[in-house]
Amino acid sequence: MLLSACAPKATEAPTVEAVEEVEEVEEAETGAGIEAVEATEVPIVIEVSAYGEAPMLADMVAAGELPPVDERLPIEDDIMVVSGVDGIGEYGGIWHGYTWWGGYGNIEMMIYDPPVRWNRDYTGYEPGLLKEWIVSEDGKTLTWVFRQGLKWSDGTPFSTTEDMGYWWELATNDDFKVVTIPWWGRDSDGGAMEVSFPNDYTMVMQWNEPHYIATYIVAQGFWEWLPMERPKHFLSLHDPAYNADATLEELEEYVYGGDWLGNVAGYPCLHAWCPTEVTPGERTIWTRNPYYWKVDAEGNQLPYIDKVDVRLVSDAEVRLLELSQGKSEASFRGTDDPTNIPFLLEQAEAGDYYLHQGAVNGAGGWPAWNIDMNFNDSETYPDTWEEIRDLLQNQDFRIGLSHALDRERLIDVAWDGIGYPTNATISPQAWHFASPEGQAVYEEWRDAYIEYDPDLAMQHFDAAGFVDANGDGWRDLPSGAEFTLVLDQGDWGGQVIPVISNETYAGNLEAVGVNVLINDLMGQPDWSLRAQQGLFMIRNSHASELDIWTFPDWIFPLRNSDPRCWPLEGQYYETGGAEGWEPLPGTTYAYELQELYTRGIATASIEERHKIVWEAIQIHIDHGPFMIGGSGDQQMPVVVRNGFMGIPDLVILGPWAPGSPGNLNPEQFWMQEDLRNESLGQ
Repeated sequence: MLLSACAPKATEAPTVEAVEEVEEVEEAETGAGIEAVEATEVPIVIEVSAYGEAPMLADMVAAGELPPVDERLPIEDDIMVVSGVDGIGEYGGIWHGYTWWGGYGNIEMMIYDPPVRWNRDYTGYEPGLLKEWIVSEDGKTLTWVFRQGLKWSDGTPFSTTEDMGYWWELATNDDFKVVTIPWWGRDSDGGAMEVSFPNDYTMVMQWNEPHYIATYIVAQGFWEWLPMERPKHFLSLHDPAYNADATLEELEEYVYGGDWLGNVAGYPCLHAWCPTEVTPGERTIWTRNPYYWKVDAEGNQLPYIDKVDVRLVSDAEVRLLELSQGKSEASFRGTDDPTNIPFLLEQAEAGDYYLHQGAVNGAGGWPAWNIDMNFNDSETYPDTWEEIRDLLQNQDFRIGLSHALDRERLIDVAWDGIGYPTNATISPQAWHFASPEGQAVYEEWRDAYIEYDPDLAMQHFDAAGFVDANGDGWRDLPSGAEFTLVLDQGDWGGQVIPVISNETYAGNLEAVGVNVLINDLMGQPDWSLRAQQGLFMIRNSHASELDIWTFPDWIFPLRNSDPRCWPLEGQYYETGGAEGWEPLPGTTYAYELQELYTRGIATASIEERHKIVWEAIQIHIDHGPFMIGGSGDQQMPVVVRNGFMGIPDLVILGPWAPGSPGNLNPEQFWMQEDLRNESLGQ
């Protein structure tokens, strides 16, 4: 790499070409990249890099603080080229954003860069940090081939032997439980996969049974990959296995900082922006990664934007007010309440912004309610818990719960008319539904049991033996024992929508004789504990997912840690039978769904796996509903300043799995000059 002939403009990604000049040289020089000559007039060829870079980085190169851009990128064949939604962008500017919780999870979505990633149009997956991945014919061996020449943001070469090897070392350390073997890294019997590193850019994983979907799992959000992204040269300084002065407590602090990149300034990363300034509980500033491994179509190193400045603002009203004043150049999750859209539209001209028309939630149910098929609260209901469980498992009872819900009124009350009636499904945009056959399956699922018909609801309740036995106006258990349906209320789906929705639904149920108690657990540990232990009857939720194989819980009961409707039967699968309830055929249908999942992950063909999803959905239709849906796929208030460029037409924000807006390639977002200059003044 040789000296650049001239610096690029301060605000534009340069188009670079070789330049030939005639220059008088009075004495021999040894400037970087210029060959010393002994002549008074000679042609000097000053070779220019094939790659452009941001002015702030060019200044650092000129000052000797950074190596030239060619040396910072991967080898030529392994550089990732990203096409711009709005063409070649312009460098510079600060992107201001908000988080409402200290974990910065919504901001992690902006720096989404796993080994394999969701593509920009949500139709499937594409390479990320990996150049390729190879699955053996029997599905038992997975080979990840990383891009050669990757570097951490501090310039240290990325090495599978060192860095992925260090991750595996931590994950298998019985004395350090903070880093664990991922759930997809085990066989169904609980045994861990074997990991090896043939060279510095390859990682091989082996199981004793097929694992065709493991690579796709790591593409989900930030929570699967970031716990594996472990820079050994940095973390080993705080690891007592490498530094006698360090402690496991110290290592835990830095490991946690890697999981949540807003917490540790200077933590080396592989993303477009890395944390450089951290004020705990207030703000974090991410600055462009000089060693980022992507370029645009003309070879300009990405990202275009210099910095991302994020403030912690927990008050939703304050965030809304600031967004309406145009204080964020683009806010995807600054406000997640569609009912704010009318107010934001009123303020759009004054705030110099617009609302992105293609931004949707992608919800298959918001709100939705999960029914507990494994109810076992024997302490509160020592004489009736088994009868309550049988009632919750009774299909007529569950169908009655669905027909009792007035979805049109719910949409008016909770959403000001935004959304449409739906049974609880996964996201309408899920890739399982892309084909005509898949779309037909989705539509049947969406429309199942959603007619508002109080008389039909009461007929199904009667068929379940759920009648008013004592004449007090409330329906009782089939034995005649009095019954109150307890509806657990939490902040799944926000803090406002669940409250309004639960009150509306409770009123509908009471109108058909169901006595309802709303059990408010907002912000309380019992919200999760009651779900995991199967102590709830019904609880509010928010249903959305684009790839059910990588986040299976909405259809397949596999886990207790994040349960939907089968917490204890999911625990049985998760623990290999060590804990939980053993599923039995023809009862709750957890057995049949788990069998389908086991078959699916051992199926090589993507198309065949889609068909297995359709089979599972048919169980939800024929033997459900196991979840009650209310409304779905609302438009989301994405506020974009005029002059902020690069956002595609479709933006799906409900399911976190695709990492939106990260899958939209925020590294190719850019600002026009007026907005860029304004951003620097905030």
